[in-house]
Amino acid sequence: MKFALRLLAPAAALFVGVTAAEAVTFDNVIITAPPLSTGATFAGLGNTISFFTPSALVGDPVAPLRSGLLSIQYDAHVGANDGPLGSVTNDTVGVVLGSGTITFSEDIFEIDGLGNEIGGPIAHIQGSYDATSATPWDETAAFSRSALNIRAKKVYLLTAEDTRALDLAAVGIINQHFESVPEPASFAVLVIGIVAIIKRRKK
Repeated sequence: MKFALRLLAPAAALFVGVTAAEAVTFDNVIITAPPLSTGATFAGLGNTISFFTPSALVGDPVAPLRSGLLSIQYDAHVGANDGPLGSVTNDTVGVVLGSGTITFSEDIFEIDGLGNEIGGPIAHIQGSYDATSATPWDETAAFSRSALNIRAKKVYLLTAEDTRALDLAAVGIINQHFESVPEPASFAVLVIGIVAIIKRRKK
């Protein structure tokens, strides 16, 4: 067993090197609506896009604003020579106090080269958070089919309507991370690496 683990470790490292080289490009970013979207920014790095939403806050600190919607839409693309996207994880960092609640929903669509959506959603993520929920809030969904180009549409509903105590609901940072599906060529490289390691061990 120990020999097998020692054998597979270099191969696993090789496999990670094969799949980690891929990167996603992001465009067509739309963040609405004021006042929750005011001052919002975003940044993409590797397979992750992050949104920073300093005004996504309802409740006592911004009363009388007790509820509001934050909507985010964007497109993501991988190169034709890279593995298609197969799953997505949404990480939200926020604060909920008192009666505050945050309800989150997201649909992922495959799009063609012209930006047209192909059929219905290939993934759906949802969550509901209150003062008892631990942060960050993580939700993951696998795609019903892999895709090179996708459109994400997410909506946050923030509410904090009880005025008898300290109540608020806020979203500060939203990270969206994609995992690609390794192409057959990637698996072939992995197998070749394992075979080479075995031969070297026998020598």
